[in-house]
Amino acid sequence: MGTVLEDVTSETISVGHVVQRVEDWRTRVTDFYTMIDGWLPDGWQACRGEPVFMHEEMMREFGVERKEMPTHILIGPKDNLAKLEPRALWTIGGNGRIDLKLKRDGHHYLIVDMASNFDAPNWQVVPAERRYDREAVTEDWLKRILK
Repeated sequence: MGTVLEDVTSETISVGHVVQRVEDWRTRVTDFYTMIDGWLPDGWQACRGEPVFMHEEMMREFGVERKEMPTHILIGPKDNLAKLEPRALWTIGGNGRIDLKLKRDGHHYLIVDMASNFDAPNWQVVPAERRYDREAVTEDWLKRILK
């Protein structure tokens, strides 16, 4: 199965498939944080944040228990702070969404994996207030928004 629409409309979806998707999501989120850590500008550091719990409709429908998901805090000079938090796996038009909120200026970014299920991630980002301004998540993008 390649998309969220196929997941939610399939008559053959199973508990095993839902569990596999949740495990894949957790791995992609963790790998995303590792990628971001490698791109941090000088003076920035990262640490684990308080976890959030994931218990989406597909999980409830198939009796899959809620799953703890990691959040990630980016700490920069002059008390700059950014928080990364996984928001949803089953999203229309994407393969999961992570939100990034910047404390100093209140900017909010929606980071979506545009890849098909179980493919290599294709992270794209839009400002929450301008959802038509999509671009790839890159080291240059990260440094630009954190400065």
